[in-house]
Amino acid sequence: MITNDKTQQFVVIVLMMALAFYLQELPGSNVLQKALPELPFILTLYFAVSSRFFFGVISAFVVGMVQDVFIGIPTLGLHAAIYVIAAFVMIIIRLRFKHMNIFIQSFTIGVFVLVKILLVTLYETILYSPPVHLWALLSVPLSALVWPLLHLLFAFFAEKDES
Repeated sequence: MITNDKTQQFVVIVLMMALAFYLQELPGSNVLQKALPELPFILTLYFAVSSRFFFGVISAFVVGMVQDVFIGIPTLGLHAAIYVIAAFVMIIIRLRFKHMNIFIQSFTIGVFVLVKILLVTLYETILYSPPVHLWALLSVPLSALVWPLLHLLFAFFAEKDES
């Protein structure tokens, strides 16, 4: 039985990330895999906004490194660098972001996902020229649509925890 509240939060976060990686890597097709919402990235951004400074940045680095290992990027650290920079930006705009309308938050998350996809595609094109799948751009609106659901899910847990 887990008695510490911080330990419970950590276990929930680890399980959510494991589920996000599983859903991200589930389809067998590379094209379909790129078209799915960027669940690990969205969860990382959520935890950067809702948690303390060091946890958001450290978790962004760890999740980015795990993402690099799963995808098999030749240079480890590409996703880790993108995730850490995005976490820093989210920490900087944390108070503004929390007070934004949920639709504006979704649009902002869509912009973050678009920048991530463009940076990864640019890096892959320069380094080893894989075929560019424009299906990856489909993950931008899908990620923006997932944000309100994720926000609602965690708000439900927070309300249940407070009562």
